[in-house]
Amino acid sequence: MPVKQKEIGSLGMSEVEFNRQVGEARRRGARSLKKGPRALSAEFKNGRVTVDLHGGWSFSFDPRKYKVFKNASDEQLAEVKPLGLGFALEWESMDQHLGVAPLIIDLLGRGFLMSEIARRNGKVTSQKKKTASQANGKLGGRPKKTHNKRAA
Repeated sequence: MPVKQKEIGSLGMSEVEFNRQVGEARRRGARSLKKGPRALSAEFKNGRVTVDLHGGWSFSFDPRKYKVFKNASDEQLAEVKPLGLGFALEWESMDQHLGVAPLIIDLLGRGFLMSEIARRNGKVTSQKKKTASQANGKLGGRPKKTHNKRAA
């Protein structure tokens, strides 16, 4: 639905800026649809919620691990379904929602995830790293390993 010029002015921005922001939001949305984890389906069975994701992956978790679900009945937990485009799970009668990406991060463990990201980023090579390494080499580089043999 088009936004009228008068309404744009009330937002404190020009029409050009408004259109720029709308375009950027649409681009971010399109990227999220391609890259972000989204639930295709969710089912509560045998005390666990199983979530099937776009891309063929799935995971399951015990919803009672979360405080808001501790006292929920199996019938309430069985109401789980993807919300909207699948970026969150919803339990409508309890008015509860869990984001899919934060849920995955929680299940993997933030510490593990951060160390894995750091490990992968450390493997990235760039011209800046190459230049720094060459400069360090000119200063003598790493000290040579010395093997101290015990005197007999």
